Amino acid sequence: MTEKIIMYDSPEAATFKTDISGWVASDGRFYGKDENIARYAGCTHRTCPCGKIYSKGHVRCDSCQSKLDSDKYYALPVEDWDGSEPVCVYNDDTYFFDEDSLLDWMADLKADLGENEEAEVQIVKCARGKLHTIDYDNWCDDLPEDGELPDEVCTKIEELNEAIRNAPTVCWYPGKIRINLKTFWDQVEQE
Repeated sequence: MTEKIIMYDSPEAATFKTDISGWVASDGRFYGKDENIARYAGCTHRTCPCGKIYSKGHVRCDSCQSKLDSDKYYALPVEDWDGSEPVCVYNDDTYFFDEDSLLDWMADLKADLGENEEAEVQIVKCARGKLHTIDYDNWCDDLPEDGELPDEVCTKIEELNEAIRNAPTVCWYPGKIRINLKTFWDQVEQE
């Protein structure tokens, strides 16, 4: 059986068709009948349900996103901070490991605002971050089919995993409990 040979410059290699129709994005790509994808691919901005314009890489405008984030924050349970674990700014990577650093940050924020302006400060307790244990499947691509790790390696992996489980906290993540800031604002006002 021989394969048919079609040369690059042959009319059989490609032909120009005028009988197809469909959506073409501004970048020149053809999307057939899918108007939604063609319009998304070809646009740079969209209109938020509130009427503001935002960049297409986002889901909504900045003000609607800020309101949604704020609503989520205020839906969290609230507690007083005892200072034993760090806190952080909600949806940010600013962490405070002691009361003085939080008070200094709040005082600086207050100083940057006008006399009658009030700062929107959203602080949450941090959750502990632990190291991940080693999975035996880390070496599945190195082993032959149905192959197993040597017993001495399995023993060492289990020893390492036990040490990892018993290790102290290595990092902190934003938690799901917001901090009552009234007493901190009172202290900032007094200073």
